[in-house]
Amino acid sequence: MTPETEPATDLNGWEAALAGAFATLLGGEPAADPAARYGVYYASDSLDEFLFPSPWATPDALSAGEPRHLPDSDGEYPFSPWTWRFDLSESLFGFDAELLAGTGPWGDDGHKGPRPFDDAFVADLRTVSSIGEAGEALAHGAELGPLLGLHGVDLTGPESGKLNGWLTVLLRVATDGTLTDAMRAATFTERGPGHLVSVHDMARVRSAEEPWEERLSAVTHPALRDHLRMLCLSEGDARSEGGFYYGTDHWPWADVLEAVGCSLVAGWGFGESQAGTAVVRLPDKPEPR
Repeated sequence: MTPETEPATDLNGWEAALAGAFATLLGGEPAADPAARYGVYYASDSLDEFLFPSPWATPDALSAGEPRHLPDSDGEYPFSPWTWRFDLSESLFGFDAELLAGTGPWGDDGHKGPRPFDDAFVADLRTVSSIGEAGEALAHGAELGPLLGLHGVDLTGPESGKLNGWLTVLLRVATDGTLTDAMRAATFTERGPGHLVSVHDMARVRSAEEPWEERLSAVTHPALRDHLRMLCLSEGDARSEGGFYYGTDHWPWADVLEAVGCSLVAGWGFGESQAGTAVVRLPDKPEPR
């Protein structure tokens, strides 16, 4: 990271540099809409593979709107998602269709054995869930938390380990609802100019994939330009470090967020597409009656 002992950067100049950089990434300034709200979601195959048992997946924690850090199982590295705080109440939990139906590997005859919850839980879950393309039930933490407590479903105990890969999560990064704050989080610039990733933090990659290398030349802040280069690598280069920018028209994972009314603004992929971050426009809040 850029040393925090460097001379302080003019914060007004920093905000202007960020605004220009975000406009470059998004292909121009978005049309103003005072009703629009934005958010960031993070998902990872490796997170889902080892998600449970999870000490933070309690009814109270999932229901609370208080942002929190989650345990870092990977160790510090550039662009680590574990620097973020997450809103578990707005995070999205997906229950596989076969898991809910007790078919395939689930049930008395399946190799996974009986589900760690009963039909009453499934029925209540369906009442608060959206249905994804693959038939999965998608529930926010705020909706799931009370059901866990009501039905005695424990995601912190060893029995929950069998759910790994069958109950998945899209973690909602805590932001203030503006597009600017969502882009700050997604580009790992929310902690300010003292926490930018330098090209020297990378083992070998020093330039972005075209056309982003040329487009990012318009970013006037040199350290910010270098930082964003590392988030606009080719897919091949991003397999080992940095990120790949999908742009504004390709989801970094299956488009499950569309099932809950989100629309894509920008997406990034990491590794061999095992992980991804999406900036989304959130569903409009219903008008008060």
